[in-house]
Amino acid sequence: MSELRKDPVTGRWVIIASERAKRPQQRNVVDSSAEIEPCPFCAGNEALTPPEALAYRKTPAQPNSSGWSVRVVPNKYPALEPGAAWHADHDGLFEQMNGVGIHEVIIESPEHVTNMGSLSAEQMDLVLRAYQERLRRWRNDSRWQCLLIYKNQGERAGATLEHVHSQLVALPRVPKDIADKTASMLKHYASTGQCIYCELIQKEIERRERLVSSDEHFIVLCPFAPRFAYETWIVPRDHAPVFEYGSETDTIALARTLRETITRLNGALDNPPFNYVIHTSPFAERASRHYHWHMEIMPQLTRAAGFEWGSGTHINPVSPEAAARLLRDARI
Repeated sequence: MSELRKDPVTGRWVIIASERAKRPQQRNVVDSSAEIEPCPFCAGNEALTPPEALAYRKTPAQPNSSGWSVRVVPNKYPALEPGAAWHADHDGLFEQMNGVGIHEVIIESPEHVTNMGSLSAEQMDLVLRAYQERLRRWRNDSRWQCLLIYKNQGERAGATLEHVHSQLVALPRVPKDIADKTASMLKHYASTGQCIYCELIQKEIERRERLVSSDEHFIVLCPFAPRFAYETWIVPRDHAPVFEYGSETDTIALARTLRETITRLNGALDNPPFNYVIHTSPFAERASRHYHWHMEIMPQLTRAAGFEWGSGTHINPVSPEAAARLLRDARI
């Protein structure tokens, strides 16, 4: 079983998950006579995954059968597992806990699609609804203090299978980076009485130089201090701390905005590998006036090198103003 270990110097938790090394790798087969293993995420191959936790079907059918539009299954090679009782060990400087948590895979299409930008807005809406339903399911479980939805598209972004999918993780502790960000939001609210993201939205709409697109529900922008070239955020205009309690109207609008944004990135950057993350409020912050949920999309065009790893400071060769101009002009 995996375990979590706390760095005694930085306070950052690390997951040691040896079983993850067994994950299948998607291969580009040059020899057409070579045997190709079936994709476990394609319709008809449901027996190759763990039993489904959720599936959307247009017509009633037996669980774990074909005919689904979006399907959620436990990760076959999880970083965290729900089965064991949680316990922590302290040995002087060294603190660790067993790797208890939730790790699920959201399969975004029954067809073998490799780029999320190829999905329709209606299909993306189903994907987002699956995110929300599973987040609500685990938010009501008192074992978990933090929930995270993330996507890796492309080998360079960490995907081991090319079929479009994303993942959900529920953690027994709030990771340091998320705790630090939440604390920064709270500090700003305490000193100004305003949500920092609400203030940021107002400033970016006024200046427009980093704005990619906007409508009555969401704004899309390249942030002022991006870690990655063409890093892009999607932020709801109205203050909302929790993504999974958004209205049906908001979810439909987000699906449209997300599809448009990925299409812009694909057109401008020739289908780049990317990661995205949905930051929804940690449990203790559910009714918060200072937390504003948001989505971060991070193209992976270059690799972090010695300076980044040594200093913790990213070097970005593209200004966010130039990135926003290119994305604004991209064909959608």
